[in-house]
Amino acid sequence: MLHYWDDKDLFPNGIQRCFWITQVSLGEFRGQHAHREEVQVLVCLSGQLKITVEGIDGSSNEFTLDHPGKGLLVPPLNWVKVSFGGGGVLLGLSDRSFDESDYIRLWDDFKKLQRLYRE
Repeated sequence: MLHYWDDKDLFPNGIQRCFWITQVSLGEFRGQHAHREEVQVLVCLSGQLKITVEGIDGSSNEFTLDHPGKGLLVPPLNWVKVSFGGGGVLLGLSDRSFDESDYIRLWDDFKKLQRLYRE
């Protein structure tokens, strides 16, 4: 089965970085951070992923990715937490090269930004 993505409007400068995460034990989480400017598309290549996304506006949504034909667009300023089912393989595609200063890694810092957003 062939899966592809062809959307020059979403990443006008092309995919600048891709990463994949494998061999995460059942019940462990990955992600648990947000980005200031980076946009990502997340795809489950194998197994199952449950992805919780909390927005800067305080909204919270859970998504299940269980087929390589599904993807999740994650705009900037969204806190992402990924739970891996057995054999889950996550592929991430990004519009930016790695930049540590783009990460919001502390939950308390993200909550402060949410409060500022609401004011």
